[in-house]
Amino acid sequence: MNTETQTALREEPSEARHVVRFYRDEVVLLAEVAEFLDRGLRGGGTAIVIATAEHRGALRQQLMGLGSLKGQRGWFPGELVMLDAADALAGFMVEDWPDEQRFDQVIGKLVRQAAAAGKPVHAFGEMVALLCEQGLYDAAVRLEQLWNALRRECRFALFCAYPWQLFPTDQQAADFHRICCEHDHVYPHGGDGAAAEQDVSVRLALLEHRNHVLEGEVARAREAERTLRQRERELADFIENAAEGLHRVGPDGIILWANKAELALLGYRWEEYVGHHIARFHADRAVIEDILQRLQAGGTLHDQPARLRCKDGSIRHVVISTNACFDDGRLRYTRCFTRDATERHLLEQAHREREALVAELSRSNQAKDEFLAMLAHELRNPLAPISAAAQLLAVAGGDPERVRQASAVIGRQVGHMKGLIDDLLDVARVTRGLVTLARHPVDLRDAVADAVEQAAPQIQARRHRLVLDMGSMPAMISGDRKRIIQAIANLVANAAKFTPDGGEIALRLSVTAEHVTLAVADSGIGMEPELATRIFDLFVQGRRGPDRTQGGLGIGLALARSLVQSHGGSLAVRSDGTGKGSTFTVCLPRVGGGAAAEPPPAMPGKEPPGHAQPGRALHIVVVDDNRDAADSLAGLLAARGHAASAVYSSAAALEAAAVACPQVFLLDIGLPDIDGIALAGRLRAMPGAGAAVLVAVTGYGQERDRESTRAAGFHHHLVKPVDTGELFDLLARL
Repeated sequence: MNTETQTALREEPSEARHVVRFYRDEVVLLAEVAEFLDRGLRGGGTAIVIATAEHRGALRQQLMGLGSLKGQRGWFPGELVMLDAADALAGFMVEDWPDEQRFDQVIGKLVRQAAAAGKPVHAFGEMVALLCEQGLYDAAVRLEQLWNALRRECRFALFCAYPWQLFPTDQQAADFHRICCEHDHVYPHGGDGAAAEQDVSVRLALLEHRNHVLEGEVARAREAERTLRQRERELADFIENAAEGLHRVGPDGIILWANKAELALLGYRWEEYVGHHIARFHADRAVIEDILQRLQAGGTLHDQPARLRCKDGSIRHVVISTNACFDDGRLRYTRCFTRDATERHLLEQAHREREALVAELSRSNQAKDEFLAMLAHELRNPLAPISAAAQLLAVAGGDPERVRQASAVIGRQVGHMKGLIDDLLDVARVTRGLVTLARHPVDLRDAVADAVEQAAPQIQARRHRLVLDMGSMPAMISGDRKRIIQAIANLVANAAKFTPDGGEIALRLSVTAEHVTLAVADSGIGMEPELATRIFDLFVQGRRGPDRTQGGLGIGLALARSLVQSHGGSLAVRSDGTGKGSTFTVCLPRVGGGAAAEPPPAMPGKEPPGHAQPGRALHIVVVDDNRDAADSLAGLLAARGHAASAVYSSAAALEAAAVACPQVFLLDIGLPDIDGIALAGRLRAMPGAGAAVLVAVTGYGQERDRESTRAAGFHHHLVKPVDTGELFDLLARL
């Protein structure tokens, strides 16, 4: 049925009918309404329009056009009344329901007044349509009933209009039928209803409604299909081109699908990735097996760390979020989201390294504090007898025996302090790679013998049993004999320090084609595994009692390891725990040859202490800004028969050289006015001082310090505190 056909409602003005029109096209509707109103107006009657503002304006324009037709009067003689449908409804609606009394005041009074003149009254209303738009279908039916009640009081024609879209589905069919039943006639499709009976027109309207519903459903289905296809395309585009890597895995672990981001992340083409087992791309098989097992059990994973193998062979750190899709309790597939976690991995690694560094710094700081406490203890120990001996010399100067004993005490304790300082300097130089090794063939058996001889007093004092198993084969290495002996002596001294009285210390040497191995084992206090991992760190020591009877600064083992490593070897420790002893194992590269090791060349200008022949007395000047140091050294030299004096500045030294130049200058380097290096240059330039022997006496003893003094013209370099035997031998040679 064509609902768009424009057909006039042909009814005589005398007829008073209540009709309803359902429409799709507003243009057709307004043309019909305008003709309906025009018939009433041209008959001198009243036309009442209760419509929307848009429809009122359109009807006014059309009625003006109808009134100006050729051969007709310029305007209609009747009265046109126009009301706003929404305002009229507001005048009589109470809580979404038409109030009968208010309706009579707003609408009934107006219609009765128009009908009282006996002229035609044609009314057009859209108030019911507005109610239906709000879903108030019952209220619309009630309003139609109020109109019918008003028609029983007075004669008028009423034209109602409803858009078809107000009844889009079968759910509104009952409301549609009730509305139709409240009218004298129904114009469902614009046809001439004059020849049709009411029941036929209602049936036609219902069929028209049904047809309209079906057409709407078909249109909605087509629109839904178009929407569905569009959404499918959008979803496919969203997934395929998402920035996040996505893939789907079957219950057998085969990859069923992957998006572009997933393939780009790992560098594979579609056919190289899809259709293959997921485990093939995981670097850690245990991880993917655990993931698949958890998914089979229905688990959900969030940010699971994993390592995936890229096409170029590199390993990429990722996190995977995944869950499973089940159908009737059976796994169909898993949904997997893959995100690049390289930066996250690097941050976590950096955090772990930072935490480890902080822990290490904390341990080092604690070790430093312990070291400072031990250093103070170790330095105070010799200072106490030195102080007591000095006081003894002051009160017992006339007793030669007591003076000799005090001097011996001071000498021993100064030697001990010098040893501590030498150890500190050694470990600093060795760990920084500043020590130059004088390599020569060395039989490690001889080095062990010398090292044991150095540690013999400590071993004998604690009554240790010493077991030596050196074997019969030469154990040849290439090394600095002095440094190798120093490393082994530190190990033996460490064993003696931490082995109780009467314990056992065993040294066993073994030789293979490639290596020489020395094991230093003891039956001492042993160590816990945690200590074993850091026992070679600087300033770390084993458990010590409050009395600190073992002594030391915790640098012996660190120095030993550095020395062994500088020879291309290794030093390791093993202990079965506290109270079960320890074993330190030195492994060094072996060199060929079975002959005895050649002794290292003697240092030029050096002789063993005490072997130089005594010489004549020398004129010596000691230059040091430390008055006590200068006076004591000059006094010692004078006691040995030399003409020695002390000055305390470079200027005084230059003055002494100008007056009566001495044969020997003992110069401190760190002088405040002119340093010892510059002073040496000035002395060399003075007439009569060129032949003087310059001896540097300084606290700086590294090789670069010795090179500096040689370059400045010094003949000899002595390190404070001066070894008096070495000094006397030097002077005797002069």
